[in-house]
Amino acid sequence: MSSPLQPQLVKDIDAALARIVTSDPSAAGPHWGAMHKLLLKAKLDPQAIMRLVGARDTAELTRAVARAKGEEVAEPSSDASAATADGTTPNAAPAQEFELSVLQDALRMFRKRVKLSQLDADSKLGVGPMSGTGQHRIQAMLPPRDFPWGVWEALVKAGKLRRDADGFYSIVEQPGGAHW
Repeated sequence: MSSPLQPQLVKDIDAALARIVTSDPSAAGPHWGAMHKLLLKAKLDPQAIMRLVGARDTAELTRAVARAKGEEVAEPSSDASAATADGTTPNAAPAQEFELSVLQDALRMFRKRVKLSQLDADSKLGVGPMSGTGQHRIQAMLPPRDFPWGVWEALVKAGKLRRDADGFYSIVEQPGGAHW
């Protein structure tokens, strides 16, 4: 089947895909951003692109690139493409294991982002003892994209984070303040 994309765009997409596949997942953020822009140039569905880039699923990205180039692609089994009961779609490799140090770094980054977001919210006008409004605590947030989506799901499975609606996660308070 002939490729509906321009040859230079195909080369750029293939190069970006190779950089994503060969790079360290925690340092692949700029490569995913470049891939996002290239896929938009290729006129793919923007919502599908956001799901791909947000999930950082390299297997699905490879299939999407092949489809965009006009190649025949074997679809994953219907079990892997179905949504789970809580509305999220599972990754292509749900049994993916991560090193403890990666999980610790991700959890540390998540806690730091929650803390900075809370400090930013507290510094706004209308918050404080003189304004008459109570302080609002940040309950959940989107996880940083510095780590693949599977890391956040592994932290949920480990009981360190709780999955909230629409891709938001919140910190699970450990009894006695226990951390890793």
